[in-house]
Amino acid sequence: MTHDTALVAILPELILLIGACAVLLVGVMPRMGTRASALAFLTVAGALVATLLVQVPDAAAAPFGLWVTSLTFYVRCIALSVGALIVLVNWHQPAPSERGEYMSLILFSLLGVLLTASANDLIVLFFAIELVSIPTYVLVALSRDDARSSEAAVKYFFLGAMSAAILAYGLSFLYGEAGTTTLYAFSEGAATSNFPHSADLGAVGLIGLLLVFCGLAFKVAAVPFHVYVADVYEGAAAPVAGLLGFIPKLAGFVALVKIFAAFNWELPEAVTWMVLIVAAVTMTAGNVLALLQKNVKRLLAYSSIAHTGYMLMALLVGPVAGLGPLSDGVAALLFYIAIYGVMNLGAFAALSAFRSAGHEVETFESLGGLAKRAPVAAFALAVCVFSLMGFPPTAGFLGKLYLFSSAFSLPESHPFHQPLVLLVILGVVNAAIGAAYYLRIIMAVYMGEEVERAEPVGGAPVRWGLGLCSAAMLIVFIWPTGLADRARSATVVLHQSVLRNAGKMAATESEANTSHPLASRRLPNAVLPVASD
Repeated sequence: MTHDTALVAILPELILLIGACAVLLVGVMPRMGTRASALAFLTVAGALVATLLVQVPDAAAAPFGLWVTSLTFYVRCIALSVGALIVLVNWHQPAPSERGEYMSLILFSLLGVLLTASANDLIVLFFAIELVSIPTYVLVALSRDDARSSEAAVKYFFLGAMSAAILAYGLSFLYGEAGTTTLYAFSEGAATSNFPHSADLGAVGLIGLLLVFCGLAFKVAAVPFHVYVADVYEGAAAPVAGLLGFIPKLAGFVALVKIFAAFNWELPEAVTWMVLIVAAVTMTAGNVLALLQKNVKRLLAYSSIAHTGYMLMALLVGPVAGLGPLSDGVAALLFYIAIYGVMNLGAFAALSAFRSAGHEVETFESLGGLAKRAPVAAFALAVCVFSLMGFPPTAGFLGKLYLFSSAFSLPESHPFHQPLVLLVILGVVNAAIGAAYYLRIIMAVYMGEEVERAEPVGGAPVRWGLGLCSAAMLIVFIWPTGLADRARSATVVLHQSVLRNAGKMAATESEANTSHPLASRRLPNAVLPVASD
């Protein structure tokens, strides 16, 4: 592969990098700081256009420790699409003098997500995840002139540093097990994983896998690494809280998918049971704790934890060749996380669009009577909340349907068929519990009495962001095929690239069924051509 081809393959990442630096410079120029938001939006839009134009190369590209695949393309599309909405919602949040630094941090965090999806090296993967996380620590502190934001930023930073140390330590064990930091080696037109089968995994590899999961559990806000979430969401400004609910979570799940795929989804039984138990506890703890909240931001924070539990359930199912989100766990996860990012951002956008007594709207009392004063904004908030609930006709209903159906699609002969069915039943019960606290928000907006008058703030950008978030939930419900097809195509690399015998053996369907403990309905593997350097 020539250097020119390699640069074209990572063009969206280069646009984000150059744009982030340009926004930072514009922010320090006299009388230019107010234009930083517009430049940031143009940067994200430019990177999205470049993604759609470049797409996935005919021969897979692996420059600079990266591997550009169909998964990369999907993550680019959803990260940049939601990223554009994030910029709109955050448009006027920072002070004009801080707008350049603020917007550049958002761009750097988005860049980290894109690099996570492309990483083909453990070191690159670690630094990409940290590039996602470090800007968010600063954003929490910058977002509000409030003691709570400083406290939240300090707490978030130290716990994030601990999770980074756990992750790095776990990756070092994986390096010791594999003897290399490279996830896939390329030879004779095929990609071969450098990591062993479950049967060949020693104690070093098992410890590494457990530590890596713990480190990434912090990013996705899974129990017991969830303790920071409510305080950080409450302390951060509402637009930043909406960002935190999507960008780190997306990076964490993509990293988990890449690590599990490197082991060809042949996880040790102990790891599978651990993830299953964490998923059950996470969805239950999130929903139960959300019921007890009086602050809407804290309620949405625990809601975010519950949604992590639902997505971990789909992660357990794994990818299934040739099938859509109804039967492919990873496709269902990728479909749902895109929807979750938009509906969660929409809910926080509605909170950031109003102020009551000089403070953000974040209590049920301050939402009282909102439907009478701002019926359009109230309707948009209701659509996003109903989508979080999983109520038709919103995209959240389809997302939960895909997550639960993917687990039900496992055959009865599967060793984890019964535990996953029980997990799905628990998920349905938790979704019903979640409806109770989501309806409290709707009741406050439409039936609550006006106690604290909420005044509109933020201008047109935040309203455009809120409107687009709610419209997307209705459009995806009416036409889910576009997103579902892309989610299915994103998983192709997960079951077509890992060939154990130098890329020469073609597995039969029965062999694939017995070799994959969490998705035993896979079609024969196919050779994925790879460009030679």
